[in-house]
Amino acid sequence: MTPDCILEAKNIRKTFLFKGSLVLVLDKLQFCIQEGQFVSIVGPSGCGKSTFLELLAGITNPDNGNIYLEGNEITGKTGFLGYMPQDDLLFPWLNTMQNILLPVKVKGRNEKEAKQKIMELLPLFGLQNYTDHLPYQLSGGLKQRVALLRTYMCSAEILLLDEPLAKLDALTRSQLQIWLKDIVHLLNLTVILVTHDIDEAILLSDRIDLMSINPGTFIESIELNRNAPLSAEEQLKLKAKIRSKLVTGKESEEEENFSHGLH
Repeated sequence: MTPDCILEAKNIRKTFLFKGSLVLVLDKLQFCIQEGQFVSIVGPSGCGKSTFLELLAGITNPDNGNIYLEGNEITGKTGFLGYMPQDDLLFPWLNTMQNILLPVKVKGRNEKEAKQKIMELLPLFGLQNYTDHLPYQLSGGLKQRVALLRTYMCSAEILLLDEPLAKLDALTRSQLQIWLKDIVHLLNLTVILVTHDIDEAILLSDRIDLMSINPGTFIESIELNRNAPLSAEEQLKLKAKIRSKLVTGKESEEEENFSHGLH
């Protein structure tokens, strides 16, 4: 286990069977996140970003490699990390409070204590007026807030978010990005976010990990300071650098110099 890593993935390899042949999806993946960090994973469609989150969550097993949480191996084990897929997956017959309580019921924890904690958190999530609402009565943005609070109630040390804002309209998405940034800070969360939105990654992240395709592997990490926003010019240059890396795997001399200036 690498020092300071709360979660580490080492030498991850994953194949899938497709039309009778094994397809290599992920290869030689190395990953580390420190407590309190917000890391975004950005890469082209099909590079295995979501598959990697599923491996971390224990939903599926790697062909090779190991995953460690605080030095303890959790490869293929569920229940250690909070996983939130792109769809909210709220149960339509349960109201907001009942949906949020689900992880507590599943794990057999004290529901009375959990409910008290949820009542304290509802204002932070903007849900204090929606505890009795069914999912169909909530907007897309509110559903995602419910889903995130439910994920948080898993009592996991790390949240895995798979494009949680991707299906929202542009205005709602922009509002929730700012809200998510505040929530992460207030609750001191450790977060791994999969996103196609480079602006979103720049806004929220301490680090952006770039993935290539065929097979998927990490090609570069870009360190940021989410408490010291980049200027508009710096953001444009960084976006150009990221796009260049994702398309070609290379960067121009100008972009390379800019990259060094970020560290």
